[in-house]
Amino acid sequence: GLRKEYIEAIADLTATALHCKNVNTSNWVDVLPRDTGSRQSKERYILRFLANPKIKPDLVMQGFVKEAVGRVRCNGSVAVLMLDQSKIAGGFECLMLSLRLGKRAIPVLWSVCQTQGAIGFATQEELLDKASRFFPEGIPMMLVADLTLIHLSAPTRLLSNPYADFCL
Repeated sequence: GLRKEYIEAIADLTATALHCKNVNTSNWVDVLPRDTGSRQSKERYILRFLANPKIKPDLVMQGFVKEAVGRVRCNGSVAVLMLDQSKIAGGFECLMLSLRLGKRAIPVLWSVCQTQGAIGFATQEELLDKASRFFPEGIPMMLVADLTLIHLSAPTRLLSNPYADFCL
């Protein structure tokens, strides 16, 4: 399993995302419950955690996300997925897929890349393909993304679901 410090970091960052009601990491810095000192120190903490190769978001988040998807399904709602790219610091960008649960967005999966500008389509496709195992067939879903984030000519397993829809 994960070491205690990783479990605490996941709890802190998830609580921060829920409090902020978004997955924009620059907003998280103001409310992150860590005594790390300066704003820059908190930015580095978030970056190090999200980019840590020991943390496998698809494995760590799988149980939590399946429960959240179950709640969406029980309510008969459409699963609304949001794909967002945020600059973290020092040329690092975070591509985050989140699920709307009520009036909040919870992180589902993320990928941190060192890049200048947009994260490539291959990373987006990989993230969406990993997410496909969280969603049972037949659940209605909608992907919300900035037009620059999605390459529609490369369908993924997740979006090939006949119940899936797009909002760009």
